[in-house]
Amino acid sequence: MVREGLLQLLTDEVNLLCGASYRPQEGGLYRRAGTEPVRIRTSEGTEFIDKRRVRKMGQDGREQEVLLDSYAEIKRRKGMFEEVMESICHGASGSGVGKMLGVSASQVCEGWKARSRELLAEFRGRDLSKLDVLAMMVDGVFLGKERCVVVALAIDAEGHKHLLDFEEGSSESAEVVMALFAKLKARGLDAGVVRRLMVTRDGSDAIAKAVRHFWPDAVQQECLVHVERGLCAKLSYKHQAEAVIKMNRLRAVEGAEAGEEAFEELLKFVRGKNLAAAESLDARKDGILAFHRLNVPATLNVTFLSTNNIENVMRNARQVVGRVSKWNDKTDQVARWMGVALLRAQEGFRRVRGHKELGALATALERAGSADLSLHSAVAEMEKVA
Repeated sequence: MVREGLLQLLTDEVNLLCGASYRPQEGGLYRRAGTEPVRIRTSEGTEFIDKRRVRKMGQDGREQEVLLDSYAEIKRRKGMFEEVMESICHGASGSGVGKMLGVSASQVCEGWKARSRELLAEFRGRDLSKLDVLAMMVDGVFLGKERCVVVALAIDAEGHKHLLDFEEGSSESAEVVMALFAKLKARGLDAGVVRRLMVTRDGSDAIAKAVRHFWPDAVQQECLVHVERGLCAKLSYKHQAEAVIKMNRLRAVEGAEAGEEAFEELLKFVRGKNLAAAESLDARKDGILAFHRLNVPATLNVTFLSTNNIENVMRNARQVVGRVSKWNDKTDQVARWMGVALLRAQEGFRRVRGHKELGALATALERAGSADLSLHSAVAEMEKVA
């Protein structure tokens, strides 16, 4: 977008001196002299653009090169790419950026549309079959009352995070989530992976249903932060602090046995304070203890017992898309802005905490997955014999 703006800025000055390319000024002092590659500074370093050249007839009868004022301004300013991209993503108007570049607001907006479509195509054109996905997190962000975008984040076997794709809908329904998963499958997600998938999610039944549809044997872990919020909402204020202490113990313990003990202690406390809260907690026991039952090191708890990794992505994305006051559902506006927002959020990714212990998680999932596959094969053979 900035490149197109700079080229238009140079073109406007050349047209002012020489007239339009298809209608040059007759008898004028200036004429077009082609282009030449010049360096400008970008967010990735330096880059070449084709600068327009102008020559004029001097008093001695010889032609001289004309130094364009717009080019001198471009060379004088440093970091123009960074300034403009930051301005757009932080809510600057098209007219404001246009004044910065010296071009019209419509040219800025058209350039932004073209560039954001390129980034969206790049984001959705990646081959996912090469990712050794170990775990996935799914969450939705609302852009207004009836506009929801569901996003999927993957963690590979080395601890690197990858934003996979997103799906638009009116809510975080099972149909929207399944449409997202169908696109991921079509792009090769978990192709050739024999282990089960680890999925950390909030308490959404829609996400749980969609996960079961595509990965029936996936390990679904409920986010304990969401569990704690829901629990405290049902308890009186004077009991909330003790509930948080017991939830913290559950988050810290390692393995199935310690997890069961911490959960029973929490359940006993809640049952003595609020029966409805205790029944709700007991009904979600399998989802709350799913990760503990894998018997992996507790250093991985901070990563897989909450959806904080994808929540951070959503918070960063809101800083970009939250600046848009009105969405046009008749265009690809939502997809373009979300694509740019997620790519910007991905720039700050680091490996997850406890990544050195991910081998233990991969082994636990492979053992469970191999057992399930063996059982499935044995049942199939028995049915065939019968």
